[in-house]
Amino acid sequence: MEEMVIKRPSPLFHKMGDNMWFIFFMSLFCDPYINSIKINNETIVLDVFFMDKKCGDINITKEKITSIISCGIKSFKGLMRREEMKFEYRDGNFIIINTITGKRILKIKCPLEIYEKLKYNEK
Repeated sequence: MEEMVIKRPSPLFHKMGDNMWFIFFMSLFCDPYINSIKINNETIVLDVFFMDKKCGDINITKEKITSIISCGIKSFKGLMRREEMKFEYRDGNFIIINTITGKRILKIKCPLEIYEKLKYNEK
């Protein structure tokens, strides 16, 4: 007589390989950061990295700021009017603040040199 085994689907985390566990674990303790800046006539693009891999970008034009960031469990997606936002740099972080509400929209690690280049070229 044959024995019948019914397998139940395993939870998501059981399906993840060792590499996925590592990324999940590291995303709890590591933060994404701005690694580079690209400037052309119309757009400024900030490349966002996590654990030495690109995981998103922030695009800045005169009219809007768009961003798609997906770094481990930390993700952010946004479309903002440029006129309603201001940029700040504090404690090694690039910060986008809504000027109407005063709320911080995004805070991400950034080298001072990149922020200074951004501020110089956004005008």
